[in-house]
Amino acid sequence: MLEKYYRYKLDFKEYVLMFKIGSFYVMFDSDAVIMNYLFKYKLNSFKNSVKCGFPLGSIDKIKNILNLRSINYVIISDSLYISEFENNNYSKYNFDIDKFNRINNIIKSLNGVNDELLDKLELLLFK
Repeated sequence: MLEKYYRYKLDFKEYVLMFKIGSFYVMFDSDAVIMNYLFKYKLNSFKNSVKCGFPLGSIDKIKNILNLRSINYVIISDSLYISEFENNNYSKYNFDIDKFNRINNIIKSLNGVNDELLDKLELLLFK
C-alpha cells in the first residue's frame, strides 16, 4: 500500500491522499501527520512511516473541514475523487516527515530517562 501511496504522491504532491481500505480511509506519511494535526487521529508506525485512519462514516465531516481550510485532497477507492482549490493550503499544514520521525524517536527514547537528566535537557532546550 505504501508503494501505491508514493506513486500517487508523484502526481498529487500538495494533496492529502485518502485510501479506502475496507471500512476505513487511511493516510500515510505527511498526510497522516496533517490529519493528526487537524483531527487528532492517532498516528501508528507503519514500516518506516506513519499512518492514521478514520471510519468511512466520517468522510463527510473530513471533507467539510478540508474544504473549509482549502486543502486539496484525493479520495482513492474504485475511482478517484479529486478536490482542488485555487489557493491550496496544503503546504501550510505540511510537516517534514523525516523531522517528525526524528522527533518521535527522541520522545520514545526519553521515556526511561531519570528526572535529573530531564532537568538538564529542559535547561538546554528552553533557555
